[in-house]
Amino acid sequence: MKTLSSDRLPWDLQALLLMILLISNFFPFYITVTVMTVIFIILAVCGLFRPSFTDNSGVMAAFWIFIAYSISISLVYQNWLGVLISLGFAIYLIFFKYYFDAIKPYFVEDLINISLIASFILFIFALLEHFQFIQEWDYTFISEAMGKQHADRVEATFFNPNYYAMMLEFFIIIGFYKLTRTKKLREKLAFAFITLCNLSAIFFTGARTSFMVVVGSIVVFYYVYGYHKQALISLGIMVLAVVGLMLTNLFPRMDTLSWALGDRIHIWQTALRAIRHNYLFGQGPLTYLQVWNEYPGGKSTIHSHSIYLDPILSYGIVGCSILFLPFYRLAAMIHTMRRYPALRLRLALICSFISIVLLHGLLDLTIFWIQTSFLFLIIVLPIKNIIQEAQAGQYPYS
Repeated sequence: MKTLSSDRLPWDLQALLLMILLISNFFPFYITVTVMTVIFIILAVCGLFRPSFTDNSGVMAAFWIFIAYSISISLVYQNWLGVLISLGFAIYLIFFKYYFDAIKPYFVEDLINISLIASFILFIFALLEHFQFIQEWDYTFISEAMGKQHADRVEATFFNPNYYAMMLEFFIIIGFYKLTRTKKLREKLAFAFITLCNLSAIFFTGARTSFMVVVGSIVVFYYVYGYHKQALISLGIMVLAVVGLMLTNLFPRMDTLSWALGDRIHIWQTALRAIRHNYLFGQGPLTYLQVWNEYPGGKSTIHSHSIYLDPILSYGIVGCSILFLPFYRLAAMIHTMRRYPALRLRLALICSFISIVLLHGLLDLTIFWIQTSFLFLIIVLPIKNIIQEAQAGQYPYS
């Protein structure tokens, strides 16, 4: 994939398309998919990206090898859903390689602002859903299997309360980022209000682990930014708050906590049995869905509800090892960012986003969804261009 030239399509028009796509990400997923398809076609017709199998770092080659592996292993085991998801990986790779190369760091701030504004609108939507002024979004026109209702839990426009919970975790960290960045009292009050709204919306989702994730990610945010004392104080205050909520039975769905943990352990036991059976290669995306019924007493669900188990289960040691280079390169760029004090705030945002994925991934696989992964990549992938501007002395943010 070549470096993009703005003379093929003016940057202002590219920026407009990216904003439209981001806004669509806060609508039900089928709208996101539709808008992404249209914009993908527009960018392709304009010649703004082409599939390329190599780059100087070797990262693109690793990703394409991984996708080819994922398709191949899915075909071998007749995992047709896995084949479809693997093809989706290819589309994601082409689009986000374009984004990785083309995005201008100053424009990311606009995308962050749009996300925070959208989060407040979604909070209003969730509030209406919680008090039953409106019903859950209806997806049964796609499939009857998508008609599952979540009693006393809101999902807003994200299909599942757990997906909305992860989006809220991202929104909350964005709120802390904006609170830290702005110097104006009026803006600080506005960002604090939106952040409190998003924190309260976690109660509506009924996602118990999200409070722990928020605590951990805020600590990471302040620690990376250099506010070590604030990080420790925040940790203490929020742990006390969570314990207080639990002791007063204000914590969501406390009455089913032991059952939920037992259910997760049951799933993990099934996943571990499957991994022992095929730890080298896996069977492609959503292997758990393919194999759970092969084990007596196996728990029926879509995936293994763990970001630490599911990749090995789905792709094996061989498949996961292919991704070592891309993750190493990301870690190297994060390390490079640490050398520039002007980048410390954006580095804190990126690291806290990564911590959300790792912490929430202990008990679920919510990053494996188009809307959550899209927002994550939109924030994290500008890292290369941010570093390049800093090296040239052009990065404008402190």
